[in-house]
Amino acid sequence: MTASITNLFSEKPVLISFLQKPVTFSIKGKVVKRGRLLLFRKAHYYVQFSLETNRKDRESFDVPIPFDVEYYPEDELLYFDYRISSFLVDNLPKLTSKVNSIYFDNILEIQVES
Repeated sequence: MTASITNLFSEKPVLISFLQKPVTFSIKGKVVKRGRLLLFRKAHYYVQFSLETNRKDRESFDVPIPFDVEYYPEDELLYFDYRISSFLVDNLPKLTSKVNSIYFDNILEIQVES
């Protein structure tokens, strides 16, 4: 099931089912963050997540709003797509310098741990 970006923050956002559950944020199989999802909210051009880590610390981190979103409720899996190919623009300018973001041209996988 493909969820739109608006579904992230509608009346019943797709992330509601992830609340209070242990989740893993990973890119290309490498874990970026792990913890129990406490809160999420839209903050300008970012989705702000609040996690409780294994050390019982609360940690907040920001993730850019993705170009596309895919949601698989049966697997409790959500993909934030940051690939340039999913950015729907006809004339995308050529990037001349190196982009120093782990999200650039990648997919962030948000998975509920079982």
